[in-house]
Amino acid sequence: MRSKKAFEGIRPAVACLVLFCIIAAAKTITAQTTSGAQDEEMLRQLLKTYEKSIDTLDLTLADRIFSHAPEVSFVHPRGTEKGFDQITKNFYQGTMGTFSERELLLENPVIHVYDDSAWSEMTWTFHATVKDGGQKITTTGRETQLYHKEDGVWKIVHIHYSGPPVTGKLKGF
Repeated sequence: MRSKKAFEGIRPAVACLVLFCIIAAAKTITAQTTSGAQDEEMLRQLLKTYEKSIDTLDLTLADRIFSHAPEVSFVHPRGTEKGFDQITKNFYQGTMGTFSERELLLENPVIHVYDDSAWSEMTWTFHATVKDGGQKITTTGRETQLYHKEDGVWKIVHIHYSGPPVTGKLKGF
């Protein structure tokens, strides 16, 4: 059995180790918070670029914000697009090309960041003018976007949007 004196020198060492762990954890939390805030701001900028790519039907902007991985997808009321080529052809040129004027307003996006993955959820209002006939329309809905960081840059890997919730007894099933 060891005497009490054998353990006396351990207390300062343990205290130093605990203090070191606390400082290291605080630095890590601070770095994550700073990185998280930077990532969130980058994603908010990406959302603004997405809005502009829709409003102006700018495929160059779309090219910058979407991943080009084969599993990228976009679910919208007129279809499900797989891969960047289908997204540009069927959603941008097909669906959005129906309109001579477009204004997408993303409302109150909430962004969640987890390392190199993130998602946002929001509602939206879309004002547009139909090319054929000049009819003005306004639609509303909900949207979720998934992101992945590729070479330090956030890219959209999936979008799912739908109309607003259907309420009322036995509605929306």
